[in-house]
Amino acid sequence: MKNRISLYAEPRQTAIISSILTLTSFVLMLILMLSIDKTAIRLNSLLHSDYDYSVTMQDTVRKDDYYQFNAGIEFTLSADVNTSLNADIVMQSKDSLYTDMVSWNAESLSTNGVAVSENVAKSNNLHIGDKLYSKHIVNGESCEYAIEQLLPEAVSVRVTNGMNHSDGIIIMGYDERYIENITHSSIVFTKDSINDLSAVGSPENIIYRDDEIITSLRSIIPYLAVLSIVSIVTTVAVTVLLNKFVSSNFRRLIMIGFDRKKLNTAFYRLVHGTGIISIIASFALSGIVFLFVNFTAVKLLVLLLIPFIEIITLLIASNISNKRLWRK
Repeated sequence: MKNRISLYAEPRQTAIISSILTLTSFVLMLILMLSIDKTAIRLNSLLHSDYDYSVTMQDTVRKDDYYQFNAGIEFTLSADVNTSLNADIVMQSKDSLYTDMVSWNAESLSTNGVAVSENVAKSNNLHIGDKLYSKHIVNGESCEYAIEQLLPEAVSVRVTNGMNHSDGIIIMGYDERYIENITHSSIVFTKDSINDLSAVGSPENIIYRDDEIITSLRSIIPYLAVLSIVSIVTTVAVTVLLNKFVSSNFRRLIMIGFDRKKLNTAFYRLVHGTGIISIIASFALSGIVFLFVNFTAVKLLVLLLIPFIEIITLLIASNISNKRLWRK
């Protein structure tokens, strides 16, 4: 365009600044996603479930419930390996109905079958038909279990006091020997009233799904806050540097009498163009993040926060910088 004003920014300097913003933004998104991966998995699982609360009882209610044993059950990748998988392990109850009220529910499993959450399967390169091994607590024998189902990503069965140390869930098929010989309780996921449950047993340790969601969000907020501050500082610094590169020529053009609107257009074209291209490039690179973590809508929304903050910061900082140029 013949009437377009050029502020004569040094291309090499602009490219360096653009690269700094791109790499910084990408690193921030990578750190954020890897830091909150487990919490994001838990949050996504809770949001895709529909129960009101979970509760422990002495016996099954035959719907959306699992046995949990006081004695530790461990699974390994081979019979001669002592390192166990870091998973929350529960057992299906006999003849229970499993609905979509819990996002990671499994269909009926055989006695020597297990279902494994996708995150555990991915981190250990497991597939349907692969074998896991566990020392049977009742008779001490090493038992082989076939993976019959892969479940959606999940971190733990319940969130207790905000603590969560497991990496996923393993569901066992009903095994009568465990039920008859090992102390256990049932974890029930339900929308029924407490009074209805009290009619069939004594409900204890109630945890509401809404409280679990709030706990998960609270775990994410500190990471978001710290990385958002770093993102804001970086974007402001880039805007200040771009402003510095063109300030002398901008003031010269003001003194010559160039039109204010055209000068501002040239300034914003440089700053917004450089910044937004860098932010888009970093977000495109962030697709690499999903090579390390499974894609979910929750993770994508969290990942979008960094570029959103950077764009808002860029717009505000460039507007302030432009006004300062005119005051000078």
